[in-house]
Amino acid sequence: MKNKGFSTNFRTELIDDHDLFKKAISLNNLLSAWSHVWKNGGCAGGDNISLEQFQKGVNDRLVKLSKKLREGKYSPAPLRYVQIPKKDGSKRQLVIPSIVDRVIQTSVNNILTPLLDEEFEDSSFGYRRGKSVEQAVSRISFLQRMGGAWVVDADIEGFFENVLHKKLLERLAQSMSKGPLTELISLWLEHGGTNGKGLAQGSPLSPLLANLYLDRLDEAFAEKGARIVRYADDFVIICEDAPNAQKALEKARNLLAEHDLKINKDKTKIVSFEKGFRFLGHMFVRSLVVKAEEKKEENEILTLMRRINNIDAENLAKQQLAEEELERKRHAGLQPGLRVLYIMEAKRRLSVRNQAFVVEEKIIGFDGDEWREILAIPSREVDRIEVGPKAEVDNCAINLALASDTPLAYVNGWGETLGWVAPRYGARAKRHFLQAKFILDEEKRLELAKAFVNGRVRNQRALLHRLNRARQDKETLKALSQINNLIRNIKHQENIEYLMGLEGRATALYWPAIGRMLKYGFNFSKRDRRGKISGVNIMFNMTANMLARDVTVCLERAGLHPGFGILHETYKDRDALAYDLMEEFRAPLCESVVVSVINSRIVSQHMFATLPTGEKRMMGEAVKGLIRAYERAASRPVKSQISGKRRKWRHIISEQAFLLVAHIEGREQYKPYIMDY
Repeated sequence: MKNKGFSTNFRTELIDDHDLFKKAISLNNLLSAWSHVWKNGGCAGGDNISLEQFQKGVNDRLVKLSKKLREGKYSPAPLRYVQIPKKDGSKRQLVIPSIVDRVIQTSVNNILTPLLDEEFEDSSFGYRRGKSVEQAVSRISFLQRMGGAWVVDADIEGFFENVLHKKLLERLAQSMSKGPLTELISLWLEHGGTNGKGLAQGSPLSPLLANLYLDRLDEAFAEKGARIVRYADDFVIICEDAPNAQKALEKARNLLAEHDLKINKDKTKIVSFEKGFRFLGHMFVRSLVVKAEEKKEENEILTLMRRINNIDAENLAKQQLAEEELERKRHAGLQPGLRVLYIMEAKRRLSVRNQAFVVEEKIIGFDGDEWREILAIPSREVDRIEVGPKAEVDNCAINLALASDTPLAYVNGWGETLGWVAPRYGARAKRHFLQAKFILDEEKRLELAKAFVNGRVRNQRALLHRLNRARQDKETLKALSQINNLIRNIKHQENIEYLMGLEGRATALYWPAIGRMLKYGFNFSKRDRRGKISGVNIMFNMTANMLARDVTVCLERAGLHPGFGILHETYKDRDALAYDLMEEFRAPLCESVVVSVINSRIVSQHMFATLPTGEKRMMGEAVKGLIRAYERAASRPVKSQISGKRRKWRHIISEQAFLLVAHIEGREQYKPYIMDY
């Protein structure tokens, strides 16, 4: 009902949260919401699924979405962050949910809007059905004719970034009972904001929540003498004279401060109609209203998302052409990242044509066998070559690898390194001598070993947090608590032996927790580096060996001897320093990859063959899938802790190798690369 004295709307009975939730997740309403999202257009979210991709099998997608919501198993997909240039040269960040999240948010918005809209004031014009910029302009002209002479032309500083979740949910609780819908909105707020603040501007629900958040501001200026006209986070307050305008500004400043919002001093002013002001793309001067050249868009965010979608479409076309070429190279064995050429299959041979490596495939014919070229790639475009037990390499290819400084590794069927054809990386004797001298200093060695263990255990913790975010497995949460205690004790370890023992305790907690994250019948509880009867262990060993070769190459290019260990003891035929530097990279590039290929069904149980000895071996399809997953992970960009720029994981390994050189030479302190979670 409406209170006539203050023109303020009050709700006499709370909206039924449970009832609205059931309606919002119903298939009919989700289909209606999908139709709305499709019509609006817009770009993909953080999961890179476009509208066109989502449309394929949309009914099945929505049935699964409804089921997940009903069973409490729904979690939001990754958000997309896009920097949009502003007229003043600065940038605003647009936060865009995925298509699936926009569908359920639209469904909630469609059902909740009519109910909350009843409470909103007539002075609010932004993102409301039946309201428009033109109506807001007419309202200002009307208030001026009714005696308004002065205006508070206000600007809220970073409104969408600073909406306080707690205050917003408190305001929502004044209109709606608590239940699953409130929890869902709270989940979206937390997902789209940081430190308890922020509304994702690309969310269909954000305009409604923004109006709800500012509703009390509208109510405060519903009396005569100071009347507000608001369009989203832009507003003016029309007053009879300058003193009242000053009081209105102070009142607005105090009200906004209660909601953790600030008035932008530089962009807020008190001005008369006589002097004129600009609002919503119009100039107001005396009794005249002149439309400015820039037109205020009714839905600026949606327009931006459509533009981004057009850019995405152009980039996708270019990407598809590039991927077609890359797929041709992948078929022959070349992988991206630091460009590793894998020759793993039987009937494949590495040869040479001019100064290019050539991958050939054996063709069996009636007139005899012949080799057919399937890829030729210049040696400068290959950083490393790996050759499997059934592939062939001719002498010319070995000579070119040596001449072009391209390491060539021979590996067996379990991915273990059998040996290297390795080029010389210049004069390294002096640096090797410094390494040896460093290792003999027990105090220096212990401090660096602590850094390696710190990187390993912290990244174990980060990966478990990520994998367990949706599951909330209680045993894993207990393990994480114990791992936290171990991390705090790393700095107190008095020698390498105690340090290795602490790492062992962390590992004993870590591996069973990783096993609980696996799906589709894969069982795992304990790591066995020599075990070949467990498919999961075989995959962990294979990815660890690929990582070891990556690290070894980076160490040698940095001029370090990979066999001189810090944390791990130096033994014959063992790249101990490679094992040291690997520690901080195992979680993101080994364990994460194995969990991913299992849970996404890239590798399944039937892809392992059992040998007469009882040992298992991965079949070709599984090997290819695991290599590709590792390569995707190794080429994924992450933030460098040295430059602050986004670099591929393999570049990060190289950076850490050179940081290790700086530490050994006494120029800089070594810090392990720590994952975010």
